[in-house]
Amino acid sequence: MNNTRTQAGIVGRRAELMAELFLQDLGATFVSQPTADTGIDFVVAFPNGQGGMNLSAVEVKATEQPVGDFYPLETKWYKRLAHSNVPSLLLVADAKRNQLYFAWPGEEDVNPSVRTVRVRVTPIDDEVKEQIRGRLAGTDKHYPVNARR
Repeated sequence: MNNTRTQAGIVGRRAELMAELFLQDLGATFVSQPTADTGIDFVVAFPNGQGGMNLSAVEVKATEQPVGDFYPLETKWYKRLAHSNVPSLLLVADAKRNQLYFAWPGEEDVNPSVRTVRVRVTPIDDEVKEQIRGRLAGTDKHYPVNARR
């Protein structure tokens, strides 16, 4: 058994843990990792205030580099997130600076011939955290419970 881990593997695992703790802190009823490689890292559920649950997909990207206003995401992964039948949340984790950023894929104009999409990301602070919670739970007035986006 080889216990040696690559730097990228360690950074990736740290990013997943940061995201999982963030989602739990938001009040997710459950945070589940798919058992197969589906292109998403977590499926989460939030109570929607009407007795039901809102499901969402979460993709986590890890970096040790400073994150600017945009994060490059491969077009095929962008399309998978943007065109799914459940809302998708992109979390970018700067594992070195312990900072999370987010985006809702589907809000960008995408040229299908390009390899990557520049996704606008926003740093997560306490105010933004509440906005994300509201959207995932369906209590955000701009994104009601049964609205896709």
